[in-house]
Amino acid sequence: MNTPKILELGDSYQQLASLFEQKLAGQFDIKTYAKGEVLLQQGETQHAGFLILSGVLGALHASSDGGQKCKEFYFKDEFALLYGNWLTHSPALYQLKVIRQARVIKVPLSLMENADWQFIKQQLITQQLLFKEAKEAFLLLNTPEQRYQYLLDNKPHWLETLSLNEVAMYLGVSAISLSRIRRRLNLTKSF
Repeated sequence: MNTPKILELGDSYQQLASLFEQKLAGQFDIKTYAKGEVLLQQGETQHAGFLILSGVLGALHASSDGGQKCKEFYFKDEFALLYGNWLTHSPALYQLKVIRQARVIKVPLSLMENADWQFIKQQLITQQLLFKEAKEAFLLLNTPEQRYQYLLDNKPHWLETLSLNEVAMYLGVSAISLSRIRRRLNLTKSF
């Protein structure tokens, strides 16, 4: 049986980031946010996206039972935005939270309605569609061990930056299961 091909996840925003930086040059301040700060509360209407210059943001959903689910992590050169809520003008299903101290440019989403921003808006939506298709395949067509191996091989900066619990939440497994996967992979390497 063939192992499904894993499509590239994320980190493909560099071109868009440079377009943003050219368009935004001098228009908006760069702000630094501390770990734990919430940039958008779950349930609020989103009025801005965040171009990340350094650090990590997360889109997290807090459930009524105190649990937390991870939709996404956003790294340098990525644009943190809840696309579905933006396009439907609906309340945010997730909060955007600073996972590691971050320097960001806060971009008002009202800019995307201007004619001279339509190209960037289209590029953002196209990139997001491609990314979501890749993530869906990543999660549905691979075992948790294959998902973790992908991160080892292709996203070492994720594993260096995120905690074990954060990685497990992203992969859709418990921290205990991830520890077992890591142990198995380490045993395999030693033979």
